[in-house]
Amino acid sequence: MKEELIRKLSSEDRAEVRDAIEALANYEDPEVIRAVVDAVLSRRSRAVLEAAKETLMSFTKERETVCREVLRLLETPEPKLRQSAVDILSSAGETCLPLVEEKLLNHPDYNMRKFALDILARIKTGKALELTARLLEDENPNVSMTALEYLQNFAHLRDRVVPLILRVIPRIRDLYGLTTLASTVIYGNLKDQRLLEPLRRKLSELKDPLERYWIYKILIFLGDRSVIEEAVKNACSAGVEEDVRKDIEIFLTDPES
Repeated sequence: MKEELIRKLSSEDRAEVRDAIEALANYEDPEVIRAVVDAVLSRRSRAVLEAAKETLMSFTKERETVCREVLRLLETPEPKLRQSAVDILSSAGETCLPLVEEKLLNHPDYNMRKFALDILARIKTGKALELTARLLEDENPNVSMTALEYLQNFAHLRDRVVPLILRVIPRIRDLYGLTTLASTVIYGNLKDQRLLEPLRRKLSELKDPLERYWIYKILIFLGDRSVIEEAVKNACSAGVEEDVRKDIEIFLTDPES
């Protein structure tokens, strides 16, 4: 029966291929996994892809094989296939991490390194954080800033995340980095007093009012009332006075702040 289902994966009828993939969920072995991924790559069909995702994500005994085979989908230029690969690899949890580390973390294509970060941010374990931290120093800012942004996904590991942010703050040199830093701290709800002094030092290095605005925003989020007056004055220069007043209202009048 398994062999017959695998043969049907070569059918020109996409509905037949989809049905065969769904039935192959009852046969968890490397041969089936390879055949299903081959079918996805050859058919380029949404229905086939969705059936394959469901089948592959249902396998629990051969997760390592699933991860290894699904990595092939990331090598295509098609966003749907790549996103499905991220979904499947993420669903495998820590089982996929050795392959992510081996195949993606140091890949010469920065897009592959970003896919690694997409996967790690979903897994959210201590090991995933450890691998994410490596890319905070990536030479490509698209990768390093994505790694910084995704630290908010590890907020439950605050004692490990905050030191990473402290390490990054002195290296931030542009508006992209500052906005990413603010997003990470605020959306990660990383209210940690250890961030205050490094942020004040960073503030003293900046001259541009718009760049300074983002540091003030974080400081206000952290509850630093001492910067209110200068933050408002700076906001007038940057043309963001209304935004700062909203920040003050939200972050400094919240009873939980």
